[in-house]
Amino acid sequence: MTLQDYIELTQDSINSFFNSLGPALSNIIAATIILTVGVVIGYILKKILEEILKAIRFEEVLRRWSGYQKVIKSHSEIDITTFLGELLRWVTIIIFLVPAMEALEIFGSQLVVNSVLNYVNDVILASLYLLIGFVVGWFIHRIILAVTVIVGNNPAHLLANISYLAIVAFAGIRSLLILGVTDEILRWGLIALLVASALAVGLGGRDQAMEWVKKFTDKAKE
Repeated sequence: MTLQDYIELTQDSINSFFNSLGPALSNIIAATIILTVGVVIGYILKKILEEILKAIRFEEVLRRWSGYQKVIKSHSEIDITTFLGELLRWVTIIIFLVPAMEALEIFGSQLVVNSVLNYVNDVILASLYLLIGFVVGWFIHRIILAVTVIVGNNPAHLLANISYLAIVAFAGIRSLLILGVTDEILRWGLIALLVASALAVGLGGRDQAMEWVKKFTDKAKE
């Protein structure tokens, strides 16, 4: 190759580099601008929401509710106004993050967001199953106690506890299935739990287990 050939090859390499770098830089700049706009808008919306909530005294209204008082008593650092403002800010940032990723030609970000949101729906539904299970279980527990006491059946507590545990266990299993846990995993998990319990009793917890059984039996006979 002659010197001219080397010069032309070098020029072609430089031109190819800048031709590839140009679109990449423009994509990076576009993504940065989009994400910056999202951060700024999210911050502005957060401040607007916080000022609105303070103006209508939203926090003071919630403090009159006994349930909210119990929550803030156990978590004194909770500030519902700040929490809602931060939630709105991050939702806004995520909304702008999707087109920013697409500007970088990173496709599939919308699918990721949709998958996470769908899983959040599953988590909410599973939590609802558990909540209903605990409430219904508690209600059935009270009904069985009342009925068995009236008719004079001795194992009132035993029947009530078994019914409560059965309902809660059913709700828990349904919740795990909603969250994507397969039947096979549940089966092996139950087997592992039984084996671990048997080993714990056999390796030194026999006396303690017998004491628990005795207490449970005595309570059931009350």
